[in-house]
Amino acid sequence: MHFSNNREPKPTDKVVFIQGSFDLLHSGHVETLKRARAMGDFLYVGVWSDDIVNYFKGSNYPILSLHERVLMTLACKYVDDVVIGSNYQITKDMIKSLNIAKVVHPRTNEDQVLEEYQHIDPHQVAKEMGIYEEFDLDTGVTVETIAERVVQNREKYKAKYDKKKV
Repeated sequence: MHFSNNREPKPTDKVVFIQGSFDLLHSGHVETLKRARAMGDFLYVGVWSDDIVNYFKGSNYPILSLHERVLMTLACKYVDDVVIGSNYQITKDMIKSLNIAKVVHPRTNEDQVLEEYQHIDPHQVAKEMGIYEEFDLDTGVTVETIAERVVQNREKYKAKYDKKKV
């Protein structure tokens, strides 16, 4: 509560829930959170634990720790509160305990899981309850595209530096 907006959802609020790794919070994440918040009155963001991100996305992930990812997510003005170390699969108990009216997810390349886990639907319960909604989002920015930029810039500047050494 010390880092959130210190506001509890009112009984009349339409509570929205979105989840993910939120690794290297970037403009695509901010747009996602903005769109999610616009779908209700109060936004909970589930931030997966380091172990869950590592298991479903692979050994290179997450880049930032859970603590860092939570603090960055809470710093976003669209976020009312976070669920730290949220389960990968949303449960009925969680939906009831947080009074979630809608679970949302963007259609994007962010948080693509390893092929062997693509059959696991983290939103299955929300779909069965009829409270799941997807939205289109294509900012072109993901953790992977940022990592690619870093590698390309490193190679470009290394080549430039090596030419100066000669």
